[in-house]
Amino acid sequence: MNISRLLLGLFGIAVAGVFFFDASNYPRAAAQMPMIYSVAVALLSAAMIGDELVLKRRRAIAGGQSRGKEMAAAPAEPKRWLAVAAIFALAMGYVALMTTLGYIVATALFMAAALAILRTVGWRFALIAGAVLIAVVCLVFVQFLGLPIPLLPSFL
Repeated sequence: MNISRLLLGLFGIAVAGVFFFDASNYPRAAAQMPMIYSVAVALLSAAMIGDELVLKRRRAIAGGQSRGKEMAAAPAEPKRWLAVAAIFALAMGYVALMTTLGYIVATALFMAAALAILRTVGWRFALIAGAVLIAVVCLVFVQFLGLPIPLLPSFL
């Protein structure tokens, strides 16, 4: 069983819940989009947990049926729990520092640190994807919805 996927799914549900209840304090028109995203993230996180539990059950059934037969050794899954814990700590720091550093700087630092820990994509792609993500979120939440998000550090 991949504990990292389970922890990430639980973390996704927790974050979605926080954002959902936080968005309930927004004006009605502004609250709809964050609530929809929160529900979507919670459902996808729950699906991730369900998928991992179903895979565990299938492996258990397959292991039970093949008793007496020689089984090929499956490659060991890497221990990623430390990476999950580090990204969880980064996310808490990100939320705490967003008001001080501003959305743009805090998000760029969080994404760079998380991608450095995971090492799943190249830096060129990470830079382009990060810039696009930051720009789209700014466009949607600041320009379209008019939410007061601190974009730049408060000391500037």
